[in-house]
Amino acid sequence: MVLQTLDRVFSSPARASLLLIGLAGLAAVLLAAAPATALAGGVSDWQHEWEVLRLVTALQHRMPPLRGPVIVDLGDSVTRESITTDGGWTTQLRARAGQAGKELPRAWTLAGHDQTFGMDEQLVDALPAGLGGRYHGIVLIGVGLSRFIGAPYAQPPPAITPATPGVLPALSPWRRHLYDGRLPLAPALKRALVASWRERRWAAFRENAAANFNAIERVVRTCAAKGLRPVLIDQPLNTRLVGSALWRPRREIRSRCDEFVARYGRTFGLRYLQLAGSGTIPSSDFWDLHHLLRPGARIWQSRLTDELVRLVPARRR
Repeated sequence: MVLQTLDRVFSSPARASLLLIGLAGLAAVLLAAAPATALAGGVSDWQHEWEVLRLVTALQHRMPPLRGPVIVDLGDSVTRESITTDGGWTTQLRARAGQAGKELPRAWTLAGHDQTFGMDEQLVDALPAGLGGRYHGIVLIGVGLSRFIGAPYAQPPPAITPATPGVLPALSPWRRHLYDGRLPLAPALKRALVASWRERRWAAFRENAAANFNAIERVVRTCAAKGLRPVLIDQPLNTRLVGSALWRPRREIRSRCDEFVARYGRTFGLRYLQLAGSGTIPSSDFWDLHHLLRPGARIWQSRLTDELVRLVPARRR
């Protein structure tokens, strides 16, 4: 009721100009409070990611070892919310890859709250060598706006019990979708977030851009050194609502990603998937400007699956 009332108030241009700053501040408070439930359903995102790495490593080292393409999805909470479940995504990928005569992949998400490109680099460093056997692996590197407003700092890995030889380690309970059960923010609040981003985030974007792009390049090169195929990918963005308002930072990201592809596309197989600009996901399927609710995640995941099937190698006969 409060959000709908705010939306009606915001429909008046005069009142909108007076309330914009206040609403942007309220929206920022709501966003800051959102991750507070991260531990409510189990371990933290960072703990979960290292447990997934432990499992993937155990699968790679078992006899017979893990075979077939492996897909790893790196990003922050925007990436985390964009996939329904890793099991459901893998099932979808394998079904569509099989129909296309491709090898059958497996997929894992290594994404979490406030994850930086420096943390991505740590995770790629920890991936086992030869992942996926002769089919190698694909590493998705999320390059959404939310990943550029802070420095690419690293974070100490959590303490987890090493895997027992011959035994596949279990994953601790973990809550992936922190926005389930929430109504999306009212359009007025979403519009306020756009203005807030330009006023409060653009300066941080510029300040950290060089360090973040350098970190992305290191992640790309680390992937290649391990025989993994790096793929840059837009993260979800509520383009129907944002329109061209945030085009300057988006254009800079796309320009630099295109430069990376020109530099490393032939030698490393680097690709750049631009999925965020079509506007096919309704604004109501976003909680805010970036985080998808479950219906939006199903749309995004399906589109991503189709793109990845094109990159998966054909089945050998």
